[in-house]
Amino acid sequence: MTADKIRVRACGLAVQDGAVLLVNHKRFMGSTHFPETAWILPGGAVEPGEPLHEGVKREVFEETGFKCEVGKLLFVKELIFPYPDTRTTQAPESHSISLGFHCRITGGELTTGIDPEFSVSEQLILESKWIPISELHKYTLYPPFLAAFIAEYDYNQFETIAAMLFSSRE
Repeated sequence: MTADKIRVRACGLAVQDGAVLLVNHKRFMGSTHFPETAWILPGGAVEPGEPLHEGVKREVFEETGFKCEVGKLLFVKELIFPYPDTRTTQAPESHSISLGFHCRITGGELTTGIDPEFSVSEQLILESKWIPISELHKYTLYPPFLAAFIAEYDYNQFETIAAMLFSSRE
């Protein structure tokens, strides 16, 4: 299988009372280069014709049960797999762009959501929860830069930082 399109993913970074909202997710790519499970920001593929902010709201709600207000763009993460310098002339299997937005939770109740595009036996979401920022080092987060990025900025700084670009290696 090769990537013939770039997949656009939008996710929400919500911090509340010193904790960040994360989703424990099964590996969704068949490669052993990715952890079997990892804690990620709630988010997913943006549907054709769907505005980015609406995609974030939908994904956060589907995966966590929370409604949110979407703020500014915090980061852009590109993933080309396998990495360009580790493959031969073969085209990449996957190419995606993940856009991380600052979010503020406005309602709802924490639940472990589902991926509506998968059957019950194929579900990828294992758990959704608030994880204290001070304990992020105890968890496997993906992408790799995420724990340091969250720990470096507190809730008030997310609205003032410039969006950052992270490559496949970060």
